[in-house]
Amino acid sequence: MAVDLKTRGRTCKEKCWTLVRQNMLVTLTLIGVAVGFIVGLSVKNPTASAIMWIGMPGELYIRMLKMMILPLVICGVISGTAKMDPRTNGKVSGISLSFIMIANFIPCIVAAILTLIIKPGEGVVSDVADKFSGDVMETEDIFADLFRNIVPDNIIASCIQQAQTKYEFTTKDVVTFNGTINITETVREMTRKYVGAANSTNILGLIIVCSIFGVAAASMTQKQGEPFLAFFRSATDIIIKILRVLIWSTPVGVASLIAKTIVSTDDIEDTFRKLGFYFLTVMTGLVIHMFIVMPIVFFLIRRRNPFRFMATTIPSIMIVFATGSTMIALPESFHALEEKNNVDTRISRFVAPLAATIGRSGSAMYITTSCIFIIQTLGRDVNAADIILVILLTWISALAIPSVTGASLVTVLILLTALSIPGEAAAMLFALEFFLDRSRSVVNLNSQLIGVVVTDRYCGEMLPKDDQESKLKHDEIAGRNEGEVHLLQGVPNENNTQCELHANDVQCLPNDNEKDITQYIDSNSEERL
Repeated sequence: MAVDLKTRGRTCKEKCWTLVRQNMLVTLTLIGVAVGFIVGLSVKNPTASAIMWIGMPGELYIRMLKMMILPLVICGVISGTAKMDPRTNGKVSGISLSFIMIANFIPCIVAAILTLIIKPGEGVVSDVADKFSGDVMETEDIFADLFRNIVPDNIIASCIQQAQTKYEFTTKDVVTFNGTINITETVREMTRKYVGAANSTNILGLIIVCSIFGVAAASMTQKQGEPFLAFFRSATDIIIKILRVLIWSTPVGVASLIAKTIVSTDDIEDTFRKLGFYFLTVMTGLVIHMFIVMPIVFFLIRRRNPFRFMATTIPSIMIVFATGSTMIALPESFHALEEKNNVDTRISRFVAPLAATIGRSGSAMYITTSCIFIIQTLGRDVNAADIILVILLTWISALAIPSVTGASLVTVLILLTALSIPGEAAAMLFALEFFLDRSRSVVNLNSQLIGVVVTDRYCGEMLPKDDQESKLKHDEIAGRNEGEVHLLQGVPNENNTQCELHANDVQCLPNDNEKDITQYIDSNSEERL
């Protein structure tokens, strides 16, 4: 009896230690969040130099991840699409795009209903005197740039910049007489509009181009296309290996970024007092979408516990909360999808980058709420026409929001201009930008990952099973050298034998109680194994 208790205690201790090791990164990241808030609230009146050094570890953390994201997207998309036939590629693209469009539309409806019920803009005075520094793009130019970036004219340039409409202005003084005195006002007039470039990676265009390369390589003969694909498959594995090491710096990076943001924010209490109901409306909408709407969708399609799935994505959520970008969290998202939820790599490596580029459910919630809030602060009656216009413009504009911090707020300014509302009216929203940007980015990530799982649910069965098995055996097969002996574990064999690789031959040896059958297969016939 004592031995049983001792064994049971040892088993319980081992299970606890295993649980701690499996969630070590999450635990350390949560500690980093707490440390960041403590440091940020403790430092009073910091100098510009102190703020810089407080945020230096976080800046280096983001730079390290950004360094690896672009190679990962390129290699992952090429190797992923090459493993699917054109018909499967078309179905995967169709289902993923349909889910993204629906996921972007639902928050617009929820946000409009909540804003009309809570009415956060009533009683809030908009300080239109606060000017927004920057050129607000016209709505038609946003969509024109979207189409230009889908078809890039230079693959290399797409890695560092994307097409963006630029404007040239001239200023002149206009004198008007108000009946008593002459009033001189300086106005800006646009003199020229041209297609320029913005310093931001054209992820959408690269995904399209890499998909074309992957499909084309797969359609060629094995002798012609296999060396090309083998390079990108190997590069993908190497990049993920590096990122799995770099990701352990997340706790330090998160603590640094949160501390820097808090010490840089002026008068947080006054800001929340003025915009409290607006903040409550946005957060309520985000919570409803993330913890009610999307879990229902997940359960209806997968018939699994959605909150258990969300628990597996906590490391990705921590990264997004720290950086404000779902693109930077791609490596950890791949790990959560493929290792913890058994999503096929051919689907995750294509759909996840695509969803990170145009999946903006949380941003759509924020933009819709913000536009209606600004209309309310100006004392205008919010009619049905304004609501419908805001919902449609937000839904379509969400596809063109880049995966960078603060992009949604710029989109709010653009939509206000389309509604004939001065963009300066939204200047007060900058005060809460950090908190709302991180919150909506987390909701974006949640919808994106659920979209990948939904696509895998409907398209996973169409994928060739031979490729799935070779994916599982990749680590055992890919690293062999001449003269080494490797056990090919889990390879099916009709004689229930074990298979070993000897130099250039595969030798299948019988297990105990089996006949002495030896089979030699030429190394070029691995597909038959």
